[in-house]
Amino acid sequence: MTGLSTDERQELASSVRAACEKFASEERVRATAYNGDGSCGGIDTELWTVLCAQVGVAAIAVPESLGGAGYGASALGVVAHELGRTLAPVPFLASTVLATGLLLDTCADDPDAEKRLSGLLDGHRTAAAAITGDGGVWRRGAVTLTASRRGDGWGVDGVVHHVLNGATADDLVVVAAADNETAVFLLDPTAEGIAIEAERVLDGTRPMATITFAGAPASRLTVEAPVDDLIERNVDATLAVLSAEQVGACERVLEIATDYARTREQFGRPIGSFQAIKHKCADMLVDLEWARSASQAALEAVNGDAAAAAEANWRASMAKAVCSESLRNAAHANVQIHGGIGFTWEDSAHLYLRRARTDEVLFGGPGQHWDRLSEHVKLL
Repeated sequence: MTGLSTDERQELASSVRAACEKFASEERVRATAYNGDGSCGGIDTELWTVLCAQVGVAAIAVPESLGGAGYGASALGVVAHELGRTLAPVPFLASTVLATGLLLDTCADDPDAEKRLSGLLDGHRTAAAAITGDGGVWRRGAVTLTASRRGDGWGVDGVVHHVLNGATADDLVVVAAADNETAVFLLDPTAEGIAIEAERVLDGTRPMATITFAGAPASRLTVEAPVDDLIERNVDATLAVLSAEQVGACERVLEIATDYARTREQFGRPIGSFQAIKHKCADMLVDLEWARSASQAALEAVNGDAAAAAEANWRASMAKAVCSESLRNAAHANVQIHGGIGFTWEDSAHLYLRRARTDEVLFGGPGQHWDRLSEHVKLL
């Protein structure tokens, strides 16, 4: 895979931003992702079609031999940054990054690989991945699904919670224990033995589902490399791309806060002239730059050569922890800067707060990733 030049990065970012400006306004995001009580989840299929058909976001990191553009995780990070700014309700992280990544690593020698991936690359189909039982940090002990031979095929049993975009996916990629080892399986969500229930979520732009498998027919995907290493590599890449999305959201939150501080007046002058508000905005900027650096370091590791990849695990955990804390702090500060209106559902500050708190625990919370980082550098 080749990397993007500076001009190509700017062009890609501009294209994604233009699509989001047209199809991911705050009003449209609310209409797509929330109903009256603000608890529902949904995806914007029109925006996703535009992003896939006109920008090619779903194929950007896929090898050219399989019909993709041949760019790596750095390109995914550019796309994620722009999607994060608008909280775009699309299945990019779940389908394009995690599920497609797992499929790519398990179909290298599959003659039907291009056919299997084609629908995902053009946006006509989406996929979801179930890695752990609770949607948290990856570890082998967190795998709750089991698989056993059923005639000439396999059957999957068990329950997984908080599967990102699980209720709308056309394909399910799941990790299950089979023959005392970890294995990856591909399933049709409409098959007999699969029950999918959409969950009540805090952030409607991150729809999740609980999926129950009862002898569900599955195809075991061929893996030459150690399966646990393959899964960890894809989870690390997902964490790195998620961190770029968090940076984009954090950047936008700072813009919203400073714009409000310039225009909102109290005691006859803009509130941005008050020292307390200045300090909050300055802290948000420091957190943003810290997060930006951590995210870039993680993307470079998962997108680099073997030497860089050796650091991907701890860099991805560092980025997840840093970016989660930075976005959470920025979202809370933004609410406080807005005062009473910031605590209402009608204000945009509330949307970013919901995204911040959801992303904080997605694929493991900051505490878990700080522990993961500490173990790697032998601080514990």
